Amino acid sequence: MSLIQRIRHRAARYLLITLSFMCCLPIRGQQNLPVVEFCTPSEIRTVLFYRSGWELSMPVLFMNEEEQLELRFDYLGDPENNFSYSIQNCTYDWYVNDIQEHYYIEGFNDVPFYDYHPSRNTTHNYTHYFTSVPTDDLKITRSGNYLLKIYDSADPEKIMITRKFCIAEKSVTINAHVRRPDYENQELLVEVNLGDMKLIDPRDEIKVVVVKNYDWNNRVKINSPPLLRNNILYFDLPDQIEAEGGNEFRYFDTKSTKLPSERVDYIEYRAPEFHYILKPDELKQYDPYFSSADLNGRFFIEIPDAFDRHTESDYVQVHFTLQTGQSLGTDVYIFGALTNWQAGDRNYMIYNPDNQAYEKTLLLKQGYYNYAYATRDYNSNQIMFDITEGNHDETENDYLIFVYLRKTISDFDRLVGYTIVNSTGKIR
Repeated sequence: MSLIQRIRHRAARYLLITLSFMCCLPIRGQQNLPVVEFCTPSEIRTVLFYRSGWELSMPVLFMNEEEQLELRFDYLGDPENNFSYSIQNCTYDWYVNDIQEHYYIEGFNDVPFYDYHPSRNTTHNYTHYFTSVPTDDLKITRSGNYLLKIYDSADPEKIMITRKFCIAEKSVTINAHVRRPDYENQELLVEVNLGDMKLIDPRDEIKVVVVKNYDWNNRVKINSPPLLRNNILYFDLPDQIEAEGGNEFRYFDTKSTKLPSERVDYIEYRAPEFHYILKPDELKQYDPYFSSADLNGRFFIEIPDAFDRHTESDYVQVHFTLQTGQSLGTDVYIFGALTNWQAGDRNYMIYNPDNQAYEKTLLLKQGYYNYAYATRDYNSNQIMFDITEGNHDETENDYLIFVYLRKTISDFDRLVGYTIVNSTGKIR
């Protein structure tokens, strides 16, 4: 596509999106639900969103740094349409902020995917898509929370993937560490040094959000407001920021189709695809803590000796079994980044009374995976791990700390600070 054609193409799409936006412009205050990450249709798989060169990172960039985020996903089969993406600013608690786009971006808020390649030597044919955020054509000028929306290029309202990301400043200094108040929980002690910021009411204008283990939905509750001394906010009261310790994630490895790894019982080829039957798992509620290195719920795509692992890794069927002896009387799910940190039909396990176990098969791309078993409360829909995984204060966890500022006269949440603290004291 020539430069002139690209300009015309972008201008036409920008006009279409602008007209669509004007026709359905929301009234401030109408957005009463927070945004969520989703992926549809089912042909779209293995969505990866991370800092360039660091595949296991959270999608967070700092202002004025020459870095980008990378977005990757696969479309199984032959896609009928092209894809584009746009971004939307959100409040600190992930509600859509309906301020005008020119307030936080420069350029066209409609970026087509130009980089896509078919899979090679795989049993499942797919197309691998790749793009970067931001680009020279779409620059983000203010810190804060953002929602990336991937949609059908011919129909901007047909959104297929959404992903959250952040642009952060280094305007405050965050000091934090984790202590163990009992045998099951972990407690964060946080100090936010506002430096020379002059605010009317810091305890109201500053919002602190803590996320556990890279799951946007796993926010740690802050039970009381901070104390303010010498322009420093202190969260150091007992039970002020406390989370269940949880347990180390389970894991399996599907990189090789020739030799089963430690957690794989055996591998079968059942035309037209490979099947990995994992060794049966058991409940960990009453097990003592056992230290093991994990990825805190994430996964990594890999196969041996690949020229391009993103297009040469195959999709395989992975069989999970959770032996319980009897039904737990609640919904059970396979949980982690492999299931987008959500509990839904795709990862809902069925109880097999003949085997006295919960069973589920997932179609996954070859690689190294973390996972856990979760239950969901019928009344509150809360995701819980007490029965399936147990809680231990020794568990290694990452806590992501976000500090937002919305001044009294402003309608925009700046992300003025961001850091990660590990429960073991390791530097991230």
